[in-house]
Amino acid sequence: MLVCRYTDPPLTDEEKQKQEQAKKNGETVPEAKNDFDITDYILRYEWSGDVTQAARKLEFSITHNVPGKDSSFTQLDLKLGGFITLAEKTEESEEETEFFTGRIFFRNRSTDGYTFEFAAYDDMIYLAKSHISMLFECSVSDGIKEICKHMGIEAAEDLPDIPTKVSFFAQDKSCTEAIRMLLEKAKADTAVKKEYNALCINGAVTCVLKGEMIEDYVATDKTNVISSEHSESVEDMVNRVVMVDEKGSVCQTFTNTDDQTHFGTLEKVYKAKPPKKGESVDNVAGAKAMLSRTKEESSLQGLGYIQCIAGYTIKVQEENLKGNFFIKSDSHTFENNVHNMRLTLEYLSEKQEEPKIVQRYYREPEFKAAKKKQRKKSTGRKRKKKT
Repeated sequence: MLVCRYTDPPLTDEEKQKQEQAKKNGETVPEAKNDFDITDYILRYEWSGDVTQAARKLEFSITHNVPGKDSSFTQLDLKLGGFITLAEKTEESEEETEFFTGRIFFRNRSTDGYTFEFAAYDDMIYLAKSHISMLFECSVSDGIKEICKHMGIEAAEDLPDIPTKVSFFAQDKSCTEAIRMLLEKAKADTAVKKEYNALCINGAVTCVLKGEMIEDYVATDKTNVISSEHSESVEDMVNRVVMVDEKGSVCQTFTNTDDQTHFGTLEKVYKAKPPKKGESVDNVAGAKAMLSRTKEESSLQGLGYIQCIAGYTIKVQEENLKGNFFIKSDSHTFENNVHNMRLTLEYLSEKQEEPKIVQRYYREPEFKAAKKKQRKKSTGRKRKKKT
C-alpha cells in the first residue's frame, strides 16, 4: 500500500505578515498543511528515472472539482513548491518506508475533466538547474561533497570513496554536469577505472557503481515478468574513422577490422582540432570515440519492485533475456492498487571485449593558425645589410 503526504512550501516574511494582519482583522486564515495525507485523493502515480537525466520524477493526478459543480466536494490545494513524500506501507505493520521525497514543480488542470495533474522532482533537480564556476583540487568524492555543500543539498553518509585526484575548473557548468565530469575522471583513472552514476536516495546525493546488483531479486517469466523486448541493429555503426586536418589531408585512420569484415565499411570523418592555450586536445581519443558497434536495446515489463531504479543492476532469467542487466531507465506506475514497471536495460557481459582497432598514421595535422604564426615570425626578422 502506498501513502502520499503533502506539506505546504515555507511562507515568505511578507506572507507571514499578511497572515498575522488577517488574524488581527478577524479574518479566517487557512491552516498550513504539514505532512498531510493525500492518499485518498490520488488516482494514479508514475514514478520514473533515467541515468541520462539528473532527478527522479513523480507524476500524479488527483480528483478535483469546484463548488459550482459539486458543493459537497472538499478541494485539495497543492501549491507549487510544496513537498511530496511517497512511502510504502506493508499490510503486516503500520511502518512506512519512504522511497520518494521531492517538491512540486508543475501542475495543470483542464476544465473539461475532474482531475488535477502534478509533477514533483527529488533534490537532484536543484543540481540540474543550477550552474556553478568552481575549481576542483581534490578527490572525486570530495568534489561531489563540495558541490552538494555549495547548493545546500545533503550528501549521503555512505557516499562511496572515489580516490581519483582531479584538478580542473568547471566554468558555468550545471552541478550535474560538474558531477559527471568528476565521475568521468574516475572512469578514466587506470587505478580506479570504475563507472558510477549519481542519484538521490532518501533525500541525499550518492553514487552507485555500475554493476551493483539489487539483492534478493530475479526478474523471471515464471513469477514477475509480463513481457520483454530485445533488438539488435547496425544502422548507426561506424567501423572506420578518417582523421583529416583543416586542408582535408588524411592524417590517420582508425578501423574496427572485425566489424568491417562482418558488415562492410561504414565510415565517418573526424576533423582534427588545433591545440588551445591552457587546454589539452586529444584528437586520437576524439576520433576513436566516433567508432560505434552493434546497438542492442532490451526492455522488460513486469510486476513492480520498488528497488528497481535506474543506476542499479538486476539478474534476468527469461525467454528473451538472460544474465545481468544494467537499468538505464525505469517507469513505475501505481493504479487501482496494482504496481507495474517498465525497465530499459543494458546487458553487462561478464567479459568486457575490447575491440581490435587498427590505427594507421600518415602525417601530422596542419592548422592555419600555426602557419600564420610561423609566417609572422619569419617576416618579423630583420634582413642583414649587404656590405
